[in-house]
Parts: sequence; structure tokens; C-alpha cells
Amino acid sequence: MADRTRISDLDFVYISFKEPNKEKNWADLKNKVPWAKRVDGVVGFDNAHKAAAEAAETDFFISVDGDNIIDERFLLETLDWTKTDKKAVHRWRARNNINGLVYGNGGLVGWSKDTCLNMRTHENAESDENQIDFCWGVPHENLHNCYSTTVINGSPQQAFVAGYREGVKMSTEKGKPIPASDFKTIWPDNLKILSTWMSVGADVEHGEWAMLGARMGCYHTVLDTKYEFSKIRDLGEMEHYFQSLDGEVDVEIQLWGNSLRQRLDIPVADLTGDQSRFHKFVMPSHKNKGVQDREY
Repeated sequence: MADRTRISDLDFVYISFKEPNKEKNWADLKNKVPWAKRVDGVVGFDNAHKAAAEAAETDFFISVDGDNIIDERFLLETLDWTKTDKKAVHRWRARNNINGLVYGNGGLVGWSKDTCLNMRTHENAESDENQIDFCWGVPHENLHNCYSTTVINGSPQQAFVAGYREGVKMSTEKGKPIPASDFKTIWPDNLKILSTWMSVGADVEHGEWAMLGARMGCYHTVLDTKYEFSKIRDLGEMEHYFQSLDGEVDVEIQLWGNSLRQRLDIPVADLTGDQSRFHKFVMPSHKNKGVQDREY
């Protein structure tokens, strides 16, 4: 007999911290998934996910970030465990509401409780590759389909921190900064994602803050050897950093963009709102396949 599980039979756990839109998104999730549970205000990414695993009553559960809005069609799917490793982290794609990117950042995640409780990442990391994300040191199934939207423009700070964290992550190779002299060796898809974060979003409220954050995150990771890039795992530290910023966002965008173009020779465009809208209009539409089809 096939080992299958309806997604509607799984526990959903909502993980929120200080997202400005967290209560609105929680109400939306409860409307769609009335049995959803919640973990709120736990400090640390690793700690918060372990708290979610403790709250879940099913051996495999779905985590939903505080800035995520799910697509109800996800609830109609059934998982066939002959197709993917049930012990691996299952990461579906999300659509980014600022720049239109569709990839794993901010998407729905399926967890084996055992895997989640036994991993050591972020603030509990014991290796470099686990300090800033789950994806390098914990077995993953990176899946093709998109079942949610990540909404990260509830405030300038939320947009900036989201952009900064992704600017750092996309400028590393398995958690280690890519040296400026070798930056042209960056994986092409990562460079496209990074460049899009840096260039697209001026048409959305607070979108320029995400663009600025991505530019600064990349610069500090690759070109500022004194910067402790692992600080992105500490949201309190990121809040303090944002509050210390001084200057007009449009001026700062130009400044950091010029530095990246000059010193790394990478594509960073200063798109206007109209140009950002046009870019998203002509981007190829994402088409879902099977719920467990892999990205590549």
C-alpha cells in the first residue's frame, strides 16, 4: 500500500515574531486552515522552529512564516512518500510581493519533527554552513511549485531586513562569503536573484528599502571583511542596525549601487516604478507541476 498523506491532514504551525502584518496574516491563515497552531515571539530561527515542532501533533508538519499568505490550493494536494525523502526539509516556492521573484525564499516548508528537533542552525549552529540558513546543512527537497506569497513591505524596516538578509545569503557559497576576486563564479541563478532584489521593486510601497537592503547586504558580505555577516540570524541586531541608518533611501540606493557596479562589475539597475512594473509584467509566468516535483 502506498505511503501517502493528505496535506489537509497535517498540522500547520504559524511562526511569527515582529512582522508588522503578522496578525492580519494569522487571521487569513486561520480562515483557510482553522486547525493551524501558532508560535509567536520566540527568539532565534532555530529555537522558533523547534518550538513549532513541539507544538505540532503530526510527525510531519507545515511551517508558515509570519509574512506569508498561503494559496488554499495547497490544501487539496496529497504527498506520496515514495517520491521524496520524508525526513528531508520540503521547501516550496513563494512569490515575492516586492520584486516578483518565485523561489524558495519565504515559502511554505514541510518538516519532519525529528529532523527539526535534531538540527543545529542559526543561533545554535555548530558549523559555518548552518549559521545563516537551514538549506546547506540540513537535507532538503527543493520543490518546484509555488503555494504562497511572501509579503515583506509592511514597513520600511521589514522590507530592508528582508532584502539585507537575502543580499547576504545570495553572496555566499554554502554559508561562506564569495571573495570579490571570485565573484564572477557565483551560481548564475543566484546572481539573477541577487540582481533582481537589488534592482526591482520601486513600484511597491517600501520596495526601495528592500533594494537598498540587498545592495548593502551584498557589499558587506563580499567587500567589507570586518563585517560579521552571521548577524543576520539575529533579528534584534538587524532592528538596531536599521534604526542606525542615516540618509535618504533614494540617495543611498544610488551610492551602494555605484559601489557594487564599480567594484564587482555585476548587473545592478536603478529601475523606476514604471520600469519595475514592466519587468514584472514580462517575467515568465510560473506554472505549477506536481506537488513533489523538484526544482531541477
